[in-house]
Amino acid sequence: MTTATIRQRPSHVPKWQLTPIQLRNNWAALGHAKRLGLRPNVTLDIHFERGGLNYPGQNASASLQAFLKSARQWIERRGGEAAIIWVMENRSGFGGEGVHAHVLMHVPENLMERWHELRPRWARKAGLSMAKGGVVNFGRVRSWDGAKGKLAYMSKDAPPKMLAVFEPFINPRTGKPWLHNSGKPSNAPIYGLKAGVSRNLGLAARTSYRHHQVEAT
Repeated sequence: MTTATIRQRPSHVPKWQLTPIQLRNNWAALGHAKRLGLRPNVTLDIHFERGGLNYPGQNASASLQAFLKSARQWIERRGGEAAIIWVMENRSGFGGEGVHAHVLMHVPENLMERWHELRPRWARKAGLSMAKGGVVNFGRVRSWDGAKGKLAYMSKDAPPKMLAVFEPFINPRTGKPWLHNSGKPSNAPIYGLKAGVSRNLGLAARTSYRHHQVEAT
């Protein structure tokens, strides 16, 4: 897929903050990943303007979905299961990073090495140039605390009334939620989807899982 073939339904509604529903869904998805034994062990930061994506404000959401689809399907075709939680942000001007995405993902350890090598291919397929460094930044997540910390960082576009959710992340030095110290929430809107999770972590999957648990008792 080239940049020219990426299409996204136009959205004219600017999204500056995560909604309470999106925040709850992301955190519930992380809890469900734990129940399924799919702890996020990878974090990705994808920078669409650095990757030369045409009209990133309009095309970043579709580009992200194309990348995640390739990364997920490659795992599934080899008998593994992925789990994905993502958030879109827009930090523009004053040396900001522009439109970018933060992703938490579970990748089976036995597939990790080759999966890691294929990231540039999937990025190019999603319309991104890899000529510059730092287009798709990769990191390992070593623990559940690490996954929760990353998701707290990904939740920094929360509306002020939701910040109490992050009380477990109090900075002992300042007495404030760790989230406040990130210093880089979005300062420009996102057009299109702001956040999401893979289908196996979504509301329908969580509801079905609970029903089966009840039936089994």
